[in-house]
Amino acid sequence: PREPEFTFRGPKLITFDGDQTLYSDGANFESNPELANHLFLLLKNKITVAVVTAAGYEYQSEKYELRLSGLLAYFQLKGLLPDECDRFFLLGGECNYLFRLNNKFKLCPVKEFGPGGWLTATKHMGIDCPANWADDHVRAALDISEKSFHDSCDRQKMRARVIRKKRAVGLVPNAGERIPREALDETVLLVQSELQNNKTLLPFCAFNGGKDAWVDIGNKRVGVQVLQAYLGIPRELTLHIGDQFLNTGNDYAARDCCPCVWITDPDETTYMLKSILRLAGVSPDGHDSRSILEDFSLAIPSMQDGYAENIGNENEAVDFLEMTRRHEKDEMMDVYTGELISKTK
Repeated sequence: PREPEFTFRGPKLITFDGDQTLYSDGANFESNPELANHLFLLLKNKITVAVVTAAGYEYQSEKYELRLSGLLAYFQLKGLLPDECDRFFLLGGECNYLFRLNNKFKLCPVKEFGPGGWLTATKHMGIDCPANWADDHVRAALDISEKSFHDSCDRQKMRARVIRKKRAVGLVPNAGERIPREALDETVLLVQSELQNNKTLLPFCAFNGGKDAWVDIGNKRVGVQVLQAYLGIPRELTLHIGDQFLNTGNDYAARDCCPCVWITDPDETTYMLKSILRLAGVSPDGHDSRSILEDFSLAIPSMQDGYAENIGNENEAVDFLEMTRRHEKDEMMDVYTGELISKTK
């Protein structure tokens, strides 16, 4: 008799914050093979995975690909099938720029308008759909935010600069400087108050990013709801995982539209996914730790030279940081602005 098809006992859509959830704050996904394997297993088991991140580089896909370089290389090495790639999404700027992974392991912008367009498909959501936001309302909210950030910077004498994007304003530290968390919290609370007092008409998110402060037009409630509507997945089958659930954080809003898991770092994300896989009936340990390390080192061939002996020796740790340095392109990226910076030789 034919065996019954396996059914994953768990959520059908899992959304993730980026910084401090999948990778360290301000870094890229480069050196976490166990987490990469768990995400791979979710996709193999027909779960839709979406990174919902504040990082906003509009539709410049190569900049998001750099942030997820190690993860995408792992998917390629493991031979993720085209229909499995189709279930991996990235939503940038909280809810403004939607990408889907193709069978070449590249992030491709999803069409916005017309048949199959994600904005067309979600216009019925009213003010919670980015397609319905008037440019003058966006501009007014960003003007208030930019002025508030400049005022906070002057009043608190922060060594920082204000940058403005199409649908975001950020307060970021000058090179080599650090802004105290208390100063960032104060900055966020002030801009939140000013946007509310000015009766801002659009959903927004003002948050402390740990090293910086931002105001985004839209928020993760909008982002997750857009994905739910576009993909036809109900809220009760959705789970959001992130690290910022205080009122100065940007994962907080997702609590309005689905269950959430509050983690503190990528290690906790890895642990939670291991638990989810086990409860769903999937063994998260289909590979032993050594084979996972081998997979990750093979994902980027230039990493192999000089490290095979480390992988074969259980008493030595693989130096992923050095491997990553060998793999880095000739350009690095300012994660705040998306500007590509040539490396010094």
